[in-house]
Amino acid sequence: MLRVTEPIAVPGGPVLTFTRIGNVDDLISAAQEEDELPFWAELWPASLGLAAYLWQQVDMQDRPVLELGCGLGLSGIVAALKGADVVQTDFIGAALELAGENAAQNGVATERVWADWRRFPPMGDFSLIIGSDILYERALHDDLETILTTHLAPGGEFIVADPGREWATLFFDRLDAGAWQRDLAIIPILLDQKEYAIRIHRWRRRKHAVHDHC
Repeated sequence: MLRVTEPIAVPGGPVLTFTRIGNVDDLISAAQEEDELPFWAELWPASLGLAAYLWQQVDMQDRPVLELGCGLGLSGIVAALKGADVVQTDFIGAALELAGENAAQNGVATERVWADWRRFPPMGDFSLIIGSDILYERALHDDLETILTTHLAPGGEFIVADPGREWATLFFDRLDAGAWQRDLAIIPILLDQKEYAIRIHRWRRRKHAVHDHC
């Protein structure tokens, strides 16, 4: 894989040294199955939006944080820079490897765990779960809700960045109907000379909600 290392400026925050994949089209051509499509290899606008929001708006010091679908690792790295204890997960081993390299070259360390949402390993409680543009696969929404139910501590938060995908709206409707409350922020992002309005959905798990460790 062709790797390109470049500065990435987090809006309102630091400029990071970041390595991403320079030949994503080749990876797409090489994919044999849908699960092999290299979504992880891109730096997505939603990831930059989430990183900006975490840096500007969230107290991260000493918080246990779980990142779902970490990709190149940007949001989890920003959380670690702000003092969080971060576990990054992804379905693709190459993504976890590159996320680790990106963390190291920006002076932080994260734990990285291979994880399939359909058979997610028990990992304990987290006061914050984060993800960016992870809701495009409707078939996995049940699995994601199970992960939130079993791994988010009472009173914890789930912060997800979304560029406005239709399937994401369906998942948010599910949470709206459950034991959750939501705040919404819009983060303007400029990436590769294009402008985006990234929606940051910040869900708080009510303390009286049932906490299922099954």
